[in-house]
Amino acid sequence: MRLLDLALLFFICFQNTRSQYDKQADIFVKIGMLIPRTSPELIPLVGYGRTASAVTLAMDRLSEEGLLPGVNFTFEVTFEECNEHTAVGYAIDLILNKKVDLIVGPPCNAPALDVGIIAGFYDMPLWLWGMTTSAELSNLPRYPTLATVTVNSYAYGIAICAIMEQYEWSQVSLLYTKAGVEQRCVYFATDLENAINSRGDKIDVIYRSEINIRSGNMKAIMGSVRSKSRVVVVCLSTASEKREFMLLAHDYGMTSDEYVYIFPEMDDRREKDLSSMWKGNDGRDDEAFLAFKTVLLLDNENEAKNKFMANFSQAIVGKMDEWPFYCNSTCQDNPTGEAGRYAGHLADSLYLYGLALNRTLSQIKDRKNATRSGAALLTNAVGSFDGYSGHVIIGDNGTRVPVFYLLGLNSSQLLQSFARIEMTESDFKFVPLYSSETNSIWYNRAGGKRPLNKPVCGFEGNDCPKTFAETYLKFIIIAVVLAVVIVLLTIVGIYIFVKTRIAEQERLNQMWQISIHNLREPDYSKGSDGARSQRSLQSGIYSVSDRFSLADRSLGEKYTFYYYNSDRVVGEKHRSRIQLVKDDFYEFRQMRQLDNDNLNKFMGFVQDAPEYISVWRYCSRGSLQDVIAKGSMTIDAFFIYSLLKDICNGLVVLHNSFLTCHGRLTSSNCLIDDRWQVKLSNYGLKGIRSMEPRTENELLWTAPEIIRDNDHVGTKAGDVYSFAIICSELITKTSAWDIENRKERAEEIIYMVKKGGLTPLRPDLKQMQNQDINPAMFRLVTDCWDEGAHHRPKIETVRSLLRGMNQGKSTNLMDHVFNMLEQYASSLEEEVNERTKELIDEKKKSDILLYRMLPRQVADKLKVGQSVEPEAFDCVTIFFSDVVSFTVLASKSTPLQVVNLLNELYTTFDGIIDTFDVYKVETIGDGYLCVSGLPHRNGNEHCAQIAKMALGFMRSLSSVRVPHLPNERINLRIGIHTGGCITGVVGLTMPRYCLFGDTVNTASRMESNGKPGQIHLSDDANHFLTKVVGGFITEPRGEVMIKGKGMMETHWLLGTVHDPPSQLLTTDIVSKKAENDYKPKSDDMMLALPAVARPVRRLSASKPSSIAMVDGKPTSSMYVEWKKTYNKKNK
Repeated sequence: MRLLDLALLFFICFQNTRSQYDKQADIFVKIGMLIPRTSPELIPLVGYGRTASAVTLAMDRLSEEGLLPGVNFTFEVTFEECNEHTAVGYAIDLILNKKVDLIVGPPCNAPALDVGIIAGFYDMPLWLWGMTTSAELSNLPRYPTLATVTVNSYAYGIAICAIMEQYEWSQVSLLYTKAGVEQRCVYFATDLENAINSRGDKIDVIYRSEINIRSGNMKAIMGSVRSKSRVVVVCLSTASEKREFMLLAHDYGMTSDEYVYIFPEMDDRREKDLSSMWKGNDGRDDEAFLAFKTVLLLDNENEAKNKFMANFSQAIVGKMDEWPFYCNSTCQDNPTGEAGRYAGHLADSLYLYGLALNRTLSQIKDRKNATRSGAALLTNAVGSFDGYSGHVIIGDNGTRVPVFYLLGLNSSQLLQSFARIEMTESDFKFVPLYSSETNSIWYNRAGGKRPLNKPVCGFEGNDCPKTFAETYLKFIIIAVVLAVVIVLLTIVGIYIFVKTRIAEQERLNQMWQISIHNLREPDYSKGSDGARSQRSLQSGIYSVSDRFSLADRSLGEKYTFYYYNSDRVVGEKHRSRIQLVKDDFYEFRQMRQLDNDNLNKFMGFVQDAPEYISVWRYCSRGSLQDVIAKGSMTIDAFFIYSLLKDICNGLVVLHNSFLTCHGRLTSSNCLIDDRWQVKLSNYGLKGIRSMEPRTENELLWTAPEIIRDNDHVGTKAGDVYSFAIICSELITKTSAWDIENRKERAEEIIYMVKKGGLTPLRPDLKQMQNQDINPAMFRLVTDCWDEGAHHRPKIETVRSLLRGMNQGKSTNLMDHVFNMLEQYASSLEEEVNERTKELIDEKKKSDILLYRMLPRQVADKLKVGQSVEPEAFDCVTIFFSDVVSFTVLASKSTPLQVVNLLNELYTTFDGIIDTFDVYKVETIGDGYLCVSGLPHRNGNEHCAQIAKMALGFMRSLSSVRVPHLPNERINLRIGIHTGGCITGVVGLTMPRYCLFGDTVNTASRMESNGKPGQIHLSDDANHFLTKVVGGFITEPRGEVMIKGKGMMETHWLLGTVHDPPSQLLTTDIVSKKAENDYKPKSDDMMLALPAVARPVRRLSASKPSSIAMVDGKPTSSMYVEWKKTYNKKNK
């Protein structure tokens, strides 16, 4: 079989066929054909064995019509299975090697797009047929030699646009499949969107999706379509797929009268039996038929009513085994005996070439080249003729211009053409074929109505107004069911009904019911949230500190303050404990849901307390009455208008609500929140308030007619009267009726108001008129408290008049308050600068005092909150001094004289210290402690600085006198030692900068073991002065027994090498007698150092000065050693 096919192909490709029409032909036309042969999907459509002989039918027609005399046709057939790569290669081979004059095919979109480019380059005429529906093929500049007899999908898109615009549809969903090797639906989807885009914004593709009928995602796709549109364009390859799709839509409930499905019919069938589209073998034909009632078919006019269509299929099959193909039944592979679906296109394609060539030969002298001049042939192809695929019209771009018909089921349940759509190259013409839409195209719809672009109830069915039946459908169904079984289930039904109603009422009542256990009383103790000030407001022209604490707000037995769910609330107690009924519960529910910026929120109602309590939201600034009563704030006209506007807005809401009025409006229930917004409180609760008589205080705001009728509920006109009384409070900035300053008592005022008369009693506005208030405001107040209730304006009128009085001004009270605060802030700026300067001066003074108490480095760290870590110093020099015979001087002086004496002495010393790099640690009594080398390290200069300071101290004593004891002189005993020590700050209260280490003890021993008028040096200090620093004169004292140290070599400091001899200290300044007579003081003051560095305390006056005790106990071994030395010295 394979050898037979190859032999047949060789015979077809290389035979030289003579013309049947003119044996004396002088023009030979070689036609190359690119045609599928083996693809199972393409054989029924454009297969070689079922379509190729159509060219011979066209040649017979040309011969019969006497066209192209003297032209001989030969054919070069190349089998190509609609593959782009092979199609391009075969086309080039046909042009260059086979020297064909015309290429017919390929019959598929993808290869045709590529071959068209090649043909245009070689000016080779390319005549297309079959499934070449891509609109890109009509691009004349890109394909200048291409002509096609197939209707492109862009024309279908334009036709669909015509349908959409005709029936006023603007939103469409597009579903298409990729099934089939030709993939016509893919090109159709792209061309449809291009056609829709060309119409501007009239139509939108609201949803687009590729589908596979048997895939699992169809449910999601159909759901998306349902939620976005009701007009659906569906492109599927086969009739069976269309039936499956419509059954699927039927299963999803998408075949109601709201839906329209448009199927583009792009199959070129000569005998279309569209009425069988819903028929199948699965037993669901009835369902499919119902689904197809929503379908409209868009079909091109392809049933040519001419002689060429008679026995067309039989002629195609019969001529396949004749010249030039000689294809027998085995070659044809056509068990059904039917011609290919697009065989008529192939015949029209060759006939169109014959017409074009006939015209071209008459225009071009070079007849041989005229056969393959693609551009000239395309120009001469424009026109129309009756072809095998219908009436063919070729436009200027070489594309077939179709005529479409819109088909659907009519009233006889048969397919009928309802409209004709005539196409041009750029526009369309929609021609209805009916006189009434209702009785024709929409006959199958409910009421014959055209489907809407968007249903009345929206795509999801949620936008339509619900009918009574829809709203109460559940209850209606329950009632019907109960009615049917009422005989048997009466008792059960009543029980369920009652149970349901009770549960529903409980659920609604839980919205406002509050248990007393959920209310927590605040803690009024000092510093708690309950007693804390809530708000403080200060402005430039007034200064107010509104401190409304919960404790201050306790109004006795009427109100109680609580915390409810962490929110502050106010509980209003009600004396009358009436039986609450359904009307009361309904009112509570409505009040709980009432929410407005100028109404205080009703939080709920407490029934399980000893007394009924209505719970309201807490407003931190108190009531308007509280603000006026304080009298500490300046309320300007804008402030008044803003507050009154809020009251009006609240009354308007109440008057237009189910409550109809407030009833008990006073300035005490006009509450003010943090933003200075007025909120009306204590409204509603009519059933309870009707049993509570108005208090005498409330009657001051009550209208006269309500007082006379003893009405506890109130009216709208009564609210307007109460509003006028509140206006008088704000204008006069006093309480209602200025009751504190009037001679009449409250009960007298109430009586006179109730009495009425020609000139009824009203609050006085004249004496308190404010110049910045609009005069119309006074007239409005007068109208609002008119004696006749029917003469008073409505609250809406009052609000409108207030707006007119405040036109052109800001409407935001907080902005106004902030502006006042800014003005006040600017006036305070200068005062703040002055106070800041004073603060800086005081800070400097405090810093000076602090630096005198602590080293600067330490003080700076403490000021910034840093801790001061202990610090070690390797080498410093410590100075101790003591006033000789201070006890004697103190015994001869009063305490005040002692203080003055020490102050004069230490002031002299402090002046000397300032000239040296020495830090004064402290003075205790007559003791003086200094150090150099810390906290500022100064190298080796510390010992020299201390020595010079000590010499300065000694020389300054000559100028120090005891005023009250002229004969007495001050003398010092000084000790100096050099070594290492540790420093640190000790204590939190009165912190001290202390020195720690053995160097401190040794320096103290140098002072206590020294002599009056002498500077006693340790050996280390002497070494620094003479060897390290130099320039000082010292004298060795010899070895001295030092407590805790044993024998130490010490020295006397006499002066510096630059001092004159007269200024040097001498060691014989104290006589031997004075030395022998000298005894240490028993009560000399010692420095109080920490325990780790505590100095020794001297022994009593009876003990020698060189003997010491540690913590009050003598050291025995030290005492023996001293005794020996002392006896030796006396000898």
